[in-house]
Amino acid sequence: MNTLFILSNSPGEVSGWMGPVTRALAERDFPLDITGVTLPCPYASGMEAGSARRLPGVTEVVRLRDAMRAAPAGGKRLILQLGGDPMYGCALSLRLRTPWMIYTARPRWRGRVRHYFLPDEFALRRFERAGVAAERRSLVGNLILDSVPERGGDSAREFRERYGISAEHIICFMPGSRPFEYELGFAFYSECARILHKKYPQWQAVLPVAPTVDEACLRAGLRKTGLAWRGGEEVEEILLDDGCCVPLVRSGQYDAISAASLAVAFPGTNNLQIASLGVPLLMIAPLNQAENIPLDGLAGALSPDTPGLRTLKKRLVFWYNAKETYVSLPNRMAGRLVLPERRELMTPESTCSYISELIESPERRRAIVEDYAKLDLRRGAARRIAGKIEEFFSS
Repeated sequence: MNTLFILSNSPGEVSGWMGPVTRALAERDFPLDITGVTLPCPYASGMEAGSARRLPGVTEVVRLRDAMRAAPAGGKRLILQLGGDPMYGCALSLRLRTPWMIYTARPRWRGRVRHYFLPDEFALRRFERAGVAAERRSLVGNLILDSVPERGGDSAREFRERYGISAEHIICFMPGSRPFEYELGFAFYSECARILHKKYPQWQAVLPVAPTVDEACLRAGLRKTGLAWRGGEEVEEILLDDGCCVPLVRSGQYDAISAASLAVAFPGTNNLQIASLGVPLLMIAPLNQAENIPLDGLAGALSPDTPGLRTLKKRLVFWYNAKETYVSLPNRMAGRLVLPERRELMTPESTCSYISELIESPERRRAIVEDYAKLDLRRGAARRIAGKIEEFFSS
């Protein structure tokens, strides 16, 4: 049997990149063993392997060091890297003597990569300037867009009926998929929900839960802030002191977003997913725990548990924050402010003041959605990558 090794790292890459590719391969009904390989990563949640095992066609998930010891097997082998440092893909390719393809925006490791999959025109121009031959690159598009189901006509109504929501508007709070985000994110957003419910009773808050969330970590964050909840093995809804309840959405997360009049999210993969569903978004990045925010490179190795390093890490995060013009993916794609970003020390009260500006201005919410239409949100990247993989194994 032919074997495809898919390398991935953080929650966003597993759900937003690896998921669409495995589904596209399954739709082609091409006989293939898929081994997921998790990579060292400062953005990892620790739950990536479990999430990857649930993807179609994935027969096993191993760590990189275990993949390096993979025994020779019958059939052809190929490495596809979807996220993570390219040096890991290069190392595995050399160790297993296996061709390596990668989804990336930068022409690195040109002496080793068999084929590059490019997300956009900006990347294509970069590869053209670098002189990478046309037959070694394919402009496929943004994989994140393929991770979102097409918006159905009845999905919003069905979601409302499922959760018994009669409020005129839904506001969707996205707590993130990394432990430092959701451990306190659910509590932070719950306090926002309490404030908004008093001011805008016709707005109902909901909290979609990422598949990589660790339930014990989620509960620990709720206990730390004294919040009560209802549910058995999984928290079903958070109970606030004013009688307001905030349901946690465990399945149909995209239906929840589609039903919303406004979404509030930390920076990440979900920003582009929300934009693709045509829902206005406020991106917030509270810097209250800047020392816990993951960074690339050597800076990512700084441990916030060491007092001196914690201070250094915090300063670096504030420096990077001041240096970056945009953090949200739709804004980066457009090269301008498509949706509002707030990156600062924040409280639920200050966050609600920004949310109120959007709640009270339907025109601003409409303008955000109209600007989404100017982004390239075409789907099909996973199908194109799957086609190239099938072509490799069939040749």
